[in-house]
Amino acid sequence: MKIKRALLSVWNKSNIVDLGRFLSEQNIELVSTGGTRKVLEDAGIGVTGIGDITGGGSVMDGRVKTLHPKIFGGILADRGNSSHLKDLSDLGGLEIDLVVVNFYPFVQEAVGKKLDFSKAIEYIDIGGPSMVRAAAKNFHSVLPLCNPEKYAEFIAEYEKSDGNIPLEFRKKSASAVFAMTASYESAISNYFTKDDDSLPEIVNLNLSKSAILRYGENPHQDAAFYLPDGETETWHQHQGKTLSYNNYADMESAFNISQEFSDSACAIIKHANPCGFGLGKNAKEAYLRAVTTDPVSYFGGIVGFNCEVDKETAEELVQPFLECIIAPIFSDEALEVLKKKKNLRVISVGEKGLADKYSIKSVAGGYLYQQKDFQQGELENLKIVTEKKPGELEIQAIQLGWKLVRNVKSNAIVFANSNQLLGVGAGQMSRIDSVKIAVQKVAEAGLNLQGAIMASDAFFPFSDSIEIAAEAGISVIIQPGGSIKDEDVIKKANELGVAMVFTKIRHFLH
Repeated sequence: MKIKRALLSVWNKSNIVDLGRFLSEQNIELVSTGGTRKVLEDAGIGVTGIGDITGGGSVMDGRVKTLHPKIFGGILADRGNSSHLKDLSDLGGLEIDLVVVNFYPFVQEAVGKKLDFSKAIEYIDIGGPSMVRAAAKNFHSVLPLCNPEKYAEFIAEYEKSDGNIPLEFRKKSASAVFAMTASYESAISNYFTKDDDSLPEIVNLNLSKSAILRYGENPHQDAAFYLPDGETETWHQHQGKTLSYNNYADMESAFNISQEFSDSACAIIKHANPCGFGLGKNAKEAYLRAVTTDPVSYFGGIVGFNCEVDKETAEELVQPFLECIIAPIFSDEALEVLKKKKNLRVISVGEKGLADKYSIKSVAGGYLYQQKDFQQGELENLKIVTEKKPGELEIQAIQLGWKLVRNVKSNAIVFANSNQLLGVGAGQMSRIDSVKIAVQKVAEAGLNLQGAIMASDAFFPFSDSIEIAAEAGISVIIQPGGSIKDEDVIKKANELGVAMVFTKIRHFLH
């Protein structure tokens, strides 16, 4: 395919002068629109105005300038079809062999700056995507280009092929165009549905690769981190190794837990489950409490704070081996101390955090899409179902335990007091096994359950877990309720002198 005529109409003017000059030097006629034409002419490059072909100019404040049969006929005409060429001639159109287009910056402007609809719609490009899609459809006869970073690659290919651009290169360019237009349209669609609370009929995932990770959950799995178009990373890495797939997953858990609390909080995560949590007057006190939950398992963990990490806290953090520290802010002195562990990942996380309001998971044959578990207000509507009522400190403890248990893999059991996680039973197939594991972990850590509470992410199917918990020292239990055995469970709690409250909200986590 030889290029005789090129249409250039771009918002992003990067590299367009270099490309235009190269094309002009190859004696290729350049056709262009207002802004692009001016840039090229200012650089001394001869250009034919698009109005000289269509016989008209831009109208409706620029909304209509390239949407014309002479332009689209010149792009879509199959060069091997004599009927197409006759129709084009009858239109008075000219063959266009190269289409260089990029779009109004909808993502950067409308999405990135959160413009209202009246302003956002002015960044919805109509002509650009239409022209480049037409060129991509007709890649047998026309070459589309939509990425300024690919101009140099085109020039190299042109020189290598002596101007006869091979079909495979045109097909590859067409593929890139359809990926870009799909992404562009998805961004617009998502903008229009961004405030909808209902589950959409169609879900558009408009993602761009941000980082290639060392590997996935295991070394034999490839993985990358993607960001929604128009979004920037909400965190900053100060030092340490590249973040891994597992680091991202654990960071989200650490962030979600620590942000549940207004007091200084520290969560320690291993394999997406908390193995330590503490509240305190400051980051150091919260961290030291969190460490005592499980003095063995926290080794190699992800540590998350909801408050500033200062020098004193940093001096504690560099003592053991840890994978990652995340916090809203680190003092300059703390960052200097943390440099002692050069491989330690140190991450500042912005207010927006790491998570969206929806989650998506691939399963055999499709995807599961759901709202994130951000239920609000349930702790304000607790129902006391036993004769014994929890005291003030116990109320504080069940609030802490309930916030933690919904972040533990099901079946989940949490033991806690008013300022600390005491034991965790996670991911077991039976709830009683989770209770037994939590009791065991408390004993191994040398902690005391007298006056502590137990939180369960779902109801108790039998009363046996209540007996084990009471024997260990638990005085209050918080759970959703809803079992057909609720009366038996409540009766057992009354017999053992244990207070019990229902939330009526379940928090399974898989």
